[in-house]
Amino acid sequence: MAPKEEKALYAYAISQQVPGLDPQVMQHPVYGHAAAALLGLQQFRAGNDEACAAQLRSVIHGPAPIETNPFVLKYLSGFIFDLEIAGGVIVSLPLTSAALTLVLAEALQSLQRDTEAIQYVEQLDPTYPALLSLTELYADRQDWEEILRLTDRVPVDSEVTALLAILRSQAHLELGQMVAAKECLKPLTASKKHSENIRFKALVHRSNISLAEKAYGRAVADLEKILAENSQVRGIREAIAEINQAKLDAESQKANAAAEKAAETQRLRDQKAAEVARRREEKAADAQRLRAEKSAAKLAQNNAPVIQTGVISLSDDDADTPSEDQALDTANEPMGKSPGFYPDPEGVAPFRYWDGDSWTSRVRMTQ
Repeated sequence: MAPKEEKALYAYAISQQVPGLDPQVMQHPVYGHAAAALLGLQQFRAGNDEACAAQLRSVIHGPAPIETNPFVLKYLSGFIFDLEIAGGVIVSLPLTSAALTLVLAEALQSLQRDTEAIQYVEQLDPTYPALLSLTELYADRQDWEEILRLTDRVPVDSEVTALLAILRSQAHLELGQMVAAKECLKPLTASKKHSENIRFKALVHRSNISLAEKAYGRAVADLEKILAENSQVRGIREAIAEINQAKLDAESQKANAAAEKAAETQRLRDQKAAEVARRREEKAADAQRLRAEKSAAKLAQNNAPVIQTGVISLSDDDADTPSEDQALDTANEPMGKSPGFYPDPEGVAPFRYWDGDSWTSRVRMTQ
């Protein structure tokens, strides 16, 4: 006796006997609300994120929460669906507006509309699935400070909170807080109580921390722990090869930097030695120049020329006629004498030197 819209929706939701829904069901004020929720989930599983978002918006902004819908209460009270929120962590959720909001946020995140997704999730009551969804959205936006605020004092007691600890560790790493980043991972790597997915994620993240610290050996060791436990994990061997290559590159860069530093040091040393040698040569040249100047001055002082004085007559009448003094000098000249000292004809000194032609300025007091 149920209405045809109810029968059609039941066939779609429970028995899955029909490929789609009658348009009349979607337009029904009660059954259409429940139908939009089911269609939104189906579109999400199919990867049709835009269609999923359109359906779930209409449910979330509907006149009443979906969990109070008569069809849901009658037929879907035990309905549970699985949702992968982040990093392989799957949570089982009932058909509620809060759960559909998380699905909508995942669809919007896939559409790279993180800001809109954050606005929806922030309106939810605080639960660990909502906190994980919001933290992952902030990680996409690289808002590390907000992640630290959201995950502060969250105990690690489930798969969801374990992944929150990994995201918190990533925030510390991105902020350069290496010790804090490693502390967040200790509860996840100290034992095997957590799932393989969580432990392997923690080991990979700790390897990234070691790589940031350029501790290549520790980075490889954490990845090798994963291989020792499960050799089929994809990408681990390639990651180890990349780390080993990074180690070789770092060693090569370090050697090149050391060689460049040594060459620069030697260049500066040679430059300094050349400057010292140049200054020494300049100083020696200056000293030699001063010695030469002193020697020249001394030599000039010792060899100062003697200026002979005489009377010069400017009279034209006397130009051709010898004066009385000239006649006296001529009379006193030792004609035919060889050069030597003779009595001074001028009487200035006892003896004056005759050079063979004339008297000179050289005088002597004794013979």
